[in-house]
Amino acid sequence: MNLLRQQGFSLIELIIFILVVSILSTALFSVFSTALRGPAQVSGSIQAMQLAVERMELILPQRKALGFVAFATPAADPCQQGSTQLVCTTIPAGFTVTPDIVPNWGGDNNYKVVTVSVTGTATATLTALVADY
Repeated sequence: MNLLRQQGFSLIELIIFILVVSILSTALFSVFSTALRGPAQVSGSIQAMQLAVERMELILPQRKALGFVAFATPAADPCQQGSTQLVCTTIPAGFTVTPDIVPNWGGDNNYKVVTVSVTGTATATLTALVADY
């Protein structure tokens, strides 16, 4: 008896294949959808870090201008002294920039720790160690 070989797919196999592919594609598209919503959050983080870097770039040169001993929070931050520099006057809505200078590092008065914290729609913190050299 010669049996004919069946060629192709049955209707049930085709329906199962379509169901499996649709479930996998739905899961994949939901992952892509979540990933596409992420850049707005990254953009806020980048903006917060940029604000921290800009303020740090204003504060660190004050160590040379004022000397190490006078390098303290109110005097070292030009923005606290009513500066009209663009960096000081153009902080975007929703962000707060807070500088802090700790007078010693681990109990050693030869070092000061400068920290600039940005809070708001995103947060960033930048820290620098300044030595009395």
